[in-house]
Amino acid sequence: MSRVFLGGSCDPTTWRRDVAMPALDAAGITYYNPQVTDWKPELVEIEARAKEEADTLLFVVDGQTRAIASMLEAAECICDNREVVLVINDIPDGTEIAGQEVTVRELKDLNRARVYLADIAKRHGVLVFATVAEAVEEIVDS
Repeated sequence: MSRVFLGGSCDPTTWRRDVAMPALDAAGITYYNPQVTDWKPELVEIEARAKEEADTLLFVVDGQTRAIASMLEAAECICDNREVVLVINDIPDGTEIAGQEVTVRELKDLNRARVYLADIAKRHGVLVFATVAEAVEEIVDS
């Protein structure tokens, strides 16, 4: 049975609960959801083990968060030749993250990093999707 690690953007996103988890549950696919309400340092080891044991790593780099750590983590897994499925969304102009409007310069840098990640993915044969639903459908169908 396939095991999926639900990596990528967290707070304030709800893509795991709203899209990924219901579809994976319906398909009988197990997963690890690292997004918790009360994060504790001991979760680092649990999350690392779940990531290592996963057959597929789903990383969502959304347009609601900076997702810098998620992009680095995804790039590491891609370069380690792990089975990665990736969703990348640009941050729209005028977005507010953590109560602060993203500046024009920051927006350009964050979206450029997304382009670089997509390029790394494509060069390593990793599929890049625009939506979580499409990415999860790929996982269910494979």
